[in-house]
Amino acid sequence: MKSEDGFTLIELLITVALIGILGAIAVMSTPQMLNNYRVKGAARQVYSDMQMARLRAIKEGKRFAVEFTSATAYCVKSEVNTVTTLPDDFTNGCTTANDTILNNIDIAADYSGVTSSCTNTRVVFNPNGTAGGCGSSFTISKDLKTQTISINTGTGNIRMN
Repeated sequence: MKSEDGFTLIELLITVALIGILGAIAVMSTPQMLNNYRVKGAARQVYSDMQMARLRAIKEGKRFAVEFTSATAYCVKSEVNTVTTLPDDFTNGCTTANDTILNNIDIAADYSGVTSSCTNTRVVFNPNGTAGGCGSSFTISKDLKTQTISINTGTGNIRMN
């Protein structure tokens, strides 16, 4: 008897079917994974900008703020003029001459479809490390994926949950 090496047609068809099924499962789960990565990436960016503002406030001995002008845009700024009519000495907006704008960020540009629940308000970091504004937490979200950023106003500690 002569030995023949190789695969039968049935073995090849079963292998191709299994690869097709696994490929379909991977394609169906990709959008959810992308949304999760976008939300986490945007939350990390906001978190790091808040940490930077807090640390600079402590280091430089003046107040810094992260101001959300919309659900997708915010800026990091420091106070210049302490003679304003607002209680926290910052003027509204991210295009003002009365504050030093350090960075303007549009999270929707890098993370499409991601929004923030903190709109038209600011988080102010004081020279002693404490914080105020925007409540104690807010969320970054897209579809059903959310990431929460919590701020302890007494200590200024920022956490991502």
